[in-house]
Amino acid sequence: MKNVLTGFAFVFFAFIFFSTNVSAQDNQPKTINGGVLNGKAISLPKPTYPADARDAKAEGSVGVRITIDETGNVISAEADLEDFRKSVEDSTDISTESKQIHPALREAAENAAREAKFSPTLLSGVPVKVSGRIVYNFVVEEKKIEDYGKTISGGVLNSRANSLPRPMYPPAAAAVRAGGTVSISVVIDEEGNVISARAVSGHPLLRAAALAAAREAKFEPTMLSGEQVKVSGVLTYNFVAPKGEDQ
Repeated sequence: MKNVLTGFAFVFFAFIFFSTNVSAQDNQPKTINGGVLNGKAISLPKPTYPADARDAKAEGSVGVRITIDETGNVISAEADLEDFRKSVEDSTDISTESKQIHPALREAAENAAREAKFSPTLLSGVPVKVSGRIVYNFVVEEKKIEDYGKTISGGVLNSRANSLPRPMYPPAAAAVRAGGTVSISVVIDEEGNVISARAVSGHPLLRAAALAAAREAKFEPTMLSGEQVKVSGVLTYNFVAPKGEDQ
C-alpha cells in the first residue's frame, strides 16, 4: 500500500510540475516577424550621413535588424554587414555581387533605428514584441551638371541607350506599396558611360534602385562637329506598386 501511495504521489507531483512549466512557457512574451518595417513606423528619423563615409564615397542600402517591445519602442538594433539590395534575389540585369557596407554607415543606421517609434502590435488582444528590418538608403551626392564643363542637352534618354538595365524593386518600397516614376538626371561622357547620376524626383524609397540602374546604362558616343562630346539628360524609371492581398 505504501508503494502505491508513493507512486501516486510521484505521478501527481510530476503532473503539477509539467503543467506549471507548460503554463510558464505559454506566458512567455511572444515575438512575431514583421518583415520590412519602414512603412509601419509612426516616427522614422533619417540617419546622419557620416562625413568619413561621404568622403570615401561609400553608399548602399543598410538593413537594420530590430526588435520592438510591447510599447512600440526599439530595444535592439543591429545592421547587416552586406548591402540589403544584394541580399534579395531579383530578376534584374544589375550585378548581384556581395557588397560590404561601410562601418560608419552601419553605425549611423543603427543609431537612427534605435530612435524609431511604432504603435504597439496586438496578437489576440495582447501586446507582443515584433522583429524585422528597417532599411536605410545612403546615396553619395553627385556633382552638378555645370561642374562637368561643356555638355549638350539630350532630353529624355531612355530610347537612346544601348543598354538600360532594369532597376530592382526595393523590399522596403514593396512593403509600403510605393510606386510611380523616378527621374534621374545623368551626364554621359564622350565614350557613352554615365559619369553622374542624381535623383530629381520620385518616391524616396525608390530612388536608390533607380540610381543604381542609371549608373549601369550605356550609350553610343555623341558627335558634335566631328568631335565626341558629353551629353546631359534624364532617365526615367516606372515602378508599379504591388497589389495587396485583398485586391
